[in-house]
Amino acid sequence: MADPSGWLDLLHREAEGELTPAEMEALRSLPDQEKVAQQRRRLADTTAHLSALPPPRLPASVAQNVAAEVAWSVRLGASQPELLHSLAGAVVADIAVARHLQDQSVPLMPHSLAAGVVSDIRAARQLGATPPLLPSSVAAAVASDIAWAGRVHIPAPTLPRSVAGAVVARIAQPEAEGVSVPPPSLAPISPAANGFMPLLKPRHNPAPLALVVALMAGLTLLAVTTVWPNLAAGALVLRTLLAQVSPLAGVGLALLLLTSALVSWRPGPVMQRMGAGAFALSAVLTLPALYSLAAHGDVRFGQNIVVSGPVDGNVIAVGGHVRLEAGARVNGEVVTLLGDVRRDPGAQVSGRVNALLGHAPDDLDALETAPPQGIGIATAAAFRPLLGWLGSAAWPQIFVTLTGGALLLLFVAGMAPTLARRQRHAPMRTLALGVLALTALGGPALALALAGLLGPALVAAALAVVILAVGLSVSAYDLGRALARRLRLPVPDAVGALLGLSAVAASLSEPPLAFGLALIGGAWGAGTLLLARGGVQTV
Repeated sequence: MADPSGWLDLLHREAEGELTPAEMEALRSLPDQEKVAQQRRRLADTTAHLSALPPPRLPASVAQNVAAEVAWSVRLGASQPELLHSLAGAVVADIAVARHLQDQSVPLMPHSLAAGVVSDIRAARQLGATPPLLPSSVAAAVASDIAWAGRVHIPAPTLPRSVAGAVVARIAQPEAEGVSVPPPSLAPISPAANGFMPLLKPRHNPAPLALVVALMAGLTLLAVTTVWPNLAAGALVLRTLLAQVSPLAGVGLALLLLTSALVSWRPGPVMQRMGAGAFALSAVLTLPALYSLAAHGDVRFGQNIVVSGPVDGNVIAVGGHVRLEAGARVNGEVVTLLGDVRRDPGAQVSGRVNALLGHAPDDLDALETAPPQGIGIATAAAFRPLLGWLGSAAWPQIFVTLTGGALLLLFVAGMAPTLARRQRHAPMRTLALGVLALTALGGPALALALAGLLGPALVAAALAVVILAVGLSVSAYDLGRALARRLRLPVPDAVGALLGLSAVAASLSEPPLAFGLALIGGAWGAGTLLLARGGVQTV
């Protein structure tokens, strides 16, 4: 009974005797037979009432009335009445008017400009006054151009038709009474006819652009050389950490970036099919290794770490200090960013102690970089409480809440269905654009953090997290709506949004699954936002 118009049509066809056996069986299989019987009785009553009505009365015959009027006219000896309007007569009258207009001569113009100028000059002569000066003299400008061309040894150009000569000739000619004389036509002045015009063309001066480019390059080089020790040390630490990961993860990451660049550059059907397989292979090679690197060991933000026993992995503190007691056994690297490392005698570290933007006074073999000075110290002191809050916050719940808020905003603004359709239409290209966008944000954020510029680094990291949350909301909405439509659920848009958010929240119970969904879904949705924002036509 979900489609009233369908079974009502079957009832009408049953009344007319046009139902097939299959349609009769479908009508009998309806669940609410009482409502069907009620509609059948109402249809029968309506048909009976309509059949009982008298047949409609036809309007009077116009031909019969006309015939009667003609017969009475013949009897009375009256002449044939004239028609109200004759189309042939109107056409003939139009043709006659057209011929008459063609035979007439062209009427005189109401006003002649040349005659008005001559009349003004004659009146001025009679009054003994000189004619007013024109705003600009064409003859004087032409003479000046010729003089300048002679000075620069350029032959004089061919002059166009003289306006002054035409006016003088018109004044000398006796004016006929009642005849309008058209104004003299002027030949257009072509810039190519004057040899001196190319010399007056302004030249492009590239000096300002070159100066700005050189200044930007110099400032960039100065900034890089200033923070180069910190960057070099940070790169060494990252290389040491990545050395603990399988080399296949590096192959998968390189394959991911190369495939993203190719699919974004050439989004053809063949490239998209190849990109789907390459994306799947890179995810299998990269995601498990990245999760194992982030999950093993001890990683804290804005908090101090005290190690007194064995640790299977790396010890990383961002914005905090690390204390290695006598019984500490670290099977990996010890890294602090904007913090110090205190190592008691007897503490063992299989890797190396790294104090980036900090000190390690108790370890002579530790890698240290100079801590920030001046305003950098104040910046670090201001950001340590913020890093502490970030480390103690319930990030999974915050991320799900941020994703739900972004989806609600997109849904209220009416952009969610449009973004879902765009993502569905070009899935590989949107994923490629999202991967490139997140890479472009993550790399500079890491470099800024290692250089000691914590403010810009934190802004870039926060922007990356927001983009991931908004992108994940788009992907969750798209998948939830597709599932709701496949299951034929009511209001698939709203139900799909709830299904998508429920799936994201349910994945938190399995951290590896939540990690993969956040990265893949966030990158996929972020690429959809970029593609929709740029207005690029998808293939």
